[in-house]
This record gives sequence, C-alpha cells and structure tokens, in this order.
Amino acid sequence: MDMKNHLNSESAEPLYRQLAGKLKKEMDDGTFSAGSKLPTENELVETYKVSRVTVRKALDSLTQQGYLERRSGKGTFVAEKKIQRGLSGVIGFTEMCRMMGCVPGSKVIKLSKEYPSEKDAEQLQISEDSQIVVIERVRSADGEPVVIERCKFPEDFLFLMQENLADASLYDLIQRKKNIHFSKSVKTLDIVYATSQEGRFLGVAKGYPLLRIESVVEDSTGAFRYLSKQLCIGDKFKLMV
Repeated sequence: MDMKNHLNSESAEPLYRQLAGKLKKEMDDGTFSAGSKLPTENELVETYKVSRVTVRKALDSLTQQGYLERRSGKGTFVAEKKIQRGLSGVIGFTEMCRMMGCVPGSKVIKLSKEYPSEKDAEQLQISEDSQIVVIERVRSADGEPVVIERCKFPEDFLFLMQENLADASLYDLIQRKKNIHFSKSVKTLDIVYATSQEGRFLGVAKGYPLLRIESVVEDSTGAFRYLSKQLCIGDKFKLMV
C-alpha cells in the first residue's frame, strides 16, 4: 500500500478519525478543491483498506464539521469554504479572511465626503452640518466577491480619503495612523434582496437573498465611532453566536 494512504490500526486514534484527518489534509492542500467530488465509498474502502463503516463515519464527521456536502444520488463533494464571523466583538473582514486561510481583497466603488442624514448624525453623535467620509467597497475572498461594505466615518477620519483603500484593511490603517482600536459594536441583522447593481457587484441575480449586517462600531472609550452596513452572500458565511 502507498504509505501516504496508510492508517495505523494499532494507534489509539480511531481509524475513522485518521481517515478524516487524511481527507481534510488533502482538502487543505488542494488535492480535493472546493466543489470537487470525492472518490466513492467503495474507492475509499479500497484505497485505505478499511471497512465501509469506517469510511462512512469519517465522511459523516467531515460533513458535520462543514467540510463536505452529501448530495443525494450524486455523491460527496468538498464544501465551499465559508467565512466564519462572530456576532460579538469587532473583527475586520481582512482579519476574518486571514484566519480562514483566504486571501482578502477590496475594490473601491465609492469614496466621497457627504453630509450625514439625521439618523447618521444621531448614531455618530455629530452635527448634521459636519461632513462624513463614505467608503463603499466590494470585498472578496480568494478573488470571489462576497460582501458589499459601506462605511461612514466622521470628520476625524478624513485622512482615509488620501489613502489607497484597494485591497487594504481599514482597521490596520486606522490603528497605524491614529492608534485607534475599535472594540465594541451593536449589530442588527436582516435579509434583503439584491438590486440589479448589487447583483452585478456580487455576481448574483437580481432578487438574490443577502444578509444585511448594520453596525455601530466604537472604540473602548466611546470617543470614536463609525457606521457599517454589509450586504453578504449568506451561503458564503457561517455566523458564530
């Protein structure tokens, strides 16, 4: 037997866990890419010289963990990688991607100075006569668009308009330039449906359901805050409560 397919029957680790670990490693290194079909149960039995029960337990374990999808009548496929996002605390899109082993990207679709709406001014705790910085970007993971992000910052953050925001982390920029660390947020979530323009940006059809996450984000002292609205392709995210 090829040693890379060798499972140790004398190990304290159950064979199905050993097999699940080998299959996961092959998914991580790209041997089995996202969306690809795994060998059949019979082929896995033959390759690894284990029982069908062992194979099924390994596949069930990986399916429960979100690595595989079982499709009735078609077989077992490698699941598309989902970005895990916690609903508590504050974490930027760039950091989320890096934690998941994805390459983050950004395309700026709007950068402007505007006067805030009454609601914006109230949430940002600023005067309606002051201006805000509006940044709208399409965020991507491994080159695939997954989020339209719209951020509104008060005048303290006008320096962002002079920065290159393509493929950049706003949090990294703000921490480096102003030593401000955002650490608290209040979020609201609902489902909306993509407009024609939103669909073009995200590569989905008009009317496609999107997860909308609206946040009021502030630093630990409450001295600095900004507003965020994200339109996410829901099946690309796993929300952690």
